[in-house]
Amino acid sequence: MNETLSEHAAQALEWPRLLDLLAQHAQSTIGAAQCRSLSLSSDLADARLRQQETTEMAGLLDGSDPMPTLSFPDIREQLTRSRKGGTLEAGELRDCAVVFALMAEVERYAESHKDETQALAHVLSPLHSTTRSLRGILRAIEGAIQSDGSMKDTASPDLRRLTHQAQELKQEMRQRLEQILHSKRYEEVLQESYFVQREGRYVVPVKADMRGRIPGIVHDVSASGATIFLEPRELVELNNSIKVADLGIEREVHRILRELSGLVASKAEDIDQGVGALAECDVIKARAEMSRRLKCNPVALNEDGRIMLKRARHPLLLIAKDQVVANDLHLDETIRVLVISGPNTGGKTVTLKIVGLFALMVRGGLHLPCTPDSEMALFIDLYADIGDAQDLSRDLSSFSAHMTHMIRILSERAARPTSNDCSAPRSLVLLDEPVTSTDPQEGAALAEALLCRLAELNMKVVATTHYGALKELAQTTSGFANASVEFDVEQLAPTYRLFIGIPGGSSALEIAGRLGMDESILGEARKRLHRDGQRLDELMADLQRKQRQLIEDTEKAQRARQEAEQAAREAQVLRAQLQETEQEARRGLKKKIGEQFQRARAEVQATVDSLKREQKLIKAKETKQRLHELETQTRQELAPAGKSIPLEQLGIGDTVEIAGLGMTGSLLETPQGKKRVRVKVGEGEVLATVSNLVGLAGESASEVSAAPSENARRFPTGGGLGLDEQTVVDVRGQAADEALDQVVAALDRATLHGAPYLRIIHGHGTGRLKSVLREYLKESPYVAEFRPGDRAEGGDGVTVAKLQQT
Repeated sequence: MNETLSEHAAQALEWPRLLDLLAQHAQSTIGAAQCRSLSLSSDLADARLRQQETTEMAGLLDGSDPMPTLSFPDIREQLTRSRKGGTLEAGELRDCAVVFALMAEVERYAESHKDETQALAHVLSPLHSTTRSLRGILRAIEGAIQSDGSMKDTASPDLRRLTHQAQELKQEMRQRLEQILHSKRYEEVLQESYFVQREGRYVVPVKADMRGRIPGIVHDVSASGATIFLEPRELVELNNSIKVADLGIEREVHRILRELSGLVASKAEDIDQGVGALAECDVIKARAEMSRRLKCNPVALNEDGRIMLKRARHPLLLIAKDQVVANDLHLDETIRVLVISGPNTGGKTVTLKIVGLFALMVRGGLHLPCTPDSEMALFIDLYADIGDAQDLSRDLSSFSAHMTHMIRILSERAARPTSNDCSAPRSLVLLDEPVTSTDPQEGAALAEALLCRLAELNMKVVATTHYGALKELAQTTSGFANASVEFDVEQLAPTYRLFIGIPGGSSALEIAGRLGMDESILGEARKRLHRDGQRLDELMADLQRKQRQLIEDTEKAQRARQEAEQAAREAQVLRAQLQETEQEARRGLKKKIGEQFQRARAEVQATVDSLKREQKLIKAKETKQRLHELETQTRQELAPAGKSIPLEQLGIGDTVEIAGLGMTGSLLETPQGKKRVRVKVGEGEVLATVSNLVGLAGESASEVSAAPSENARRFPTGGGLGLDEQTVVDVRGQAADEALDQVVAALDRATLHGAPYLRIIHGHGTGRLKSVLREYLKESPYVAEFRPGDRAEGGDGVTVAKLQQT
């Protein structure tokens, strides 16, 4: 009876095994020990905070700059001893320095990742003040102690002096010994030609029967007695000097160690807090590492007794198996008792342990192996009666042991203040086959009464059973619910799939038959089985099949929906690609038409040259008519199919494109019976030739105003001043070749329409564009002369060309 109910529940759920797994991910001995005795939250806010700590640490581990390695020695015993005035050894001080340096490193890391460690901040906060107070001590220890735990000769001036003195004496001793070993006097008495130290004094091996030949002090005898280790009299004084020097070094080393130990003792409380912060950080890191290994997720927590687990898996099975069946388990606030039925080895106990382990894991700040949209209730008390409770040492049968355990649970719960019936349950009870190992009818009746009492005591209960009476109770009683596990009779294997809402049969006869039981025995058993019970088993099996089919259909529907959504996304991408292809084709067509215009300009140029020689007006008119026909044909080819509007149907406000310029705008006057009309482009107006207009369907004037074409945006509006399309060309921002093509086309149009001037807007920029255009204008047969624009016209960023008049 010494074991508490909580400890019993933890053992039954194999909680220590899970904590051992957690401890394997710790990097320090302190962290591993704390993992094995993981503290559990009893407050919802604290439990949420601990889950957030694990989430933040997992994020750091997945990042490009993970948390430093938290492997550090346990120095708590050294701290206690230093507080009591004890002197620490050099190796122990070296361990202290390792811990101090790690504190500083983690503190710097936390500072550089403070935006990612909001929940971890309270864990790491003790390091901020601790590391500052330990900087001087760390420098003192590192200045005196080697990384291998030995004392540095330079730890103090006195130690440096004493060490140098001792080294000189020992060097002198070696020289004296070398002389002895090679002298004729010692040749016969020495057992071998070497020297050693005994009790800190230098000696030589002398034959035992020759000891009288050399005066001195015997310090040791060999095991065989054939050799004595003699300190020659001539070396006694030098050995004494060396001993004095070594004692001086020893006293100075002890003084330094005592001084450093005092420094550690003066900050022992701060150091202890820092060690605690490192250990807690190591535990959190272990929780995050286990979360990553088991592919866990943080889940929502509540105090309402609501358990909504999706694709939940047993954490210990994930370690032992490659494939683990995931199940959904939904117990909302209205369900107090869930009764799980089904055949043996079907996974009923696994489901019990999943619920129990998850209840402990969320209190310990662990993530759960389920989907992140799951939810788990916070249960402060956990009771479990799982497995065989037989206790031979106390002469208790299985039934008696189970009853004793249940009596303890009821007694402990009854001793607490009665909860309001409307309040959420804070206790979780897990019962595996309650009230068995006795008469089935009496056992079923007692189990019914027990479950009803636990529900009355406001406890959340999950129980497994083979009793039909409990299945009926769960189906007909408010606050109760049935669930079943599936067993594949054909394969003689459990599927471990859980069905909420329907009970399950034990399938004992089918399983026995598959295992090879004599058919005559099975037939006799079926005869003895009550017909109602047989029909009930058949009904439950049929319900399971329908439930399984429904789940499969639902999964198919979900997959179909996902595929449809993916197809819709692909169709959207394809539509965008087709639109881009269409735009590319249109740009290619415009380029082709541009080439046709180039050929037409060449022909016009030839005609102009001919006119200069022949001065025949009729030929110029023919050429002008021919170019007009070509432009009309081009406009028809460029106009979108089915979208153009005949000129005679255009009115004020209709959207039109000015062919040849690539400009789009809205009509400010009707074009019927006119040669030129005003067109609003952007914020300005253009005087356009009616024959160059193409009506566009499906676009409003507001759309045009909001999104003018590229050429319209570049076309100067002159602050609302009306401009003739034949007398202005804007080539700002274009490459020289492209701008030159635009200017040549503008010269063609201006000449054919009899315009006297062409204003070319090229801007200042680097001056190259202006230079190229003006070089061309010097040679152009269209241009009589040109000049920079005046201040009102745009200054040197504009060139005004006077055209030849024919």
